Amino acid sequence: MVQVVLVVVVVVVVVVVVGGAACVETYLLGIIISICGNALISVSLNMQKYVHVRQAQRGSKPYYTSRLWWCGVLLMGVGELGNFAAYGFAPASLIAPLGCVSVIASAIISVAFLKETLRATDIVGGILTITGTYVLVTFAPHNSTHITALLVQYYAMGLHFIIYL
Repeated sequence: MVQVVLVVVVVVVVVVVVGGAACVETYLLGIIISICGNALISVSLNMQKYVHVRQAQRGSKPYYTSRLWWCGVLLMGVGELGNFAAYGFAPASLIAPLGCVSVIASAIISVAFLKETLRATDIVGGILTITGTYVLVTFAPHNSTHITALLVQYYAMGLHFIIYL
């Protein structure tokens, strides 16, 4: 949880410094939605893993008959919708790196609730993930272009795209 708070603080500081005063509220809303969505995804994945482990130990019904597993699927859908919505409030250069929140939160939740062991490599990986997120959010361009149907048509008929096809 400490890592999530650190990521939020770093991102808010970067948004204030880079984004200017006019976009701060919008960017902050996108960041909060993204972090909440990623946290929901982490909870859902750990719920599903718990059901898989429990069903394997019991040797009983398939996992998809469990209501808890379906709650995990539903939570994952809500979390992904949150991520999708976050892209409407902040540029992808801010939202995409926040996917690391899901990785860090999954590690913490799995240690706390699934009784998994936390190795030194997990801690180093978490630190590197947070550092990489900070670097991406700090130094990536934070401007977004307004894309219209005419612009998409122009690029789709361009030589580079036709060669790609």
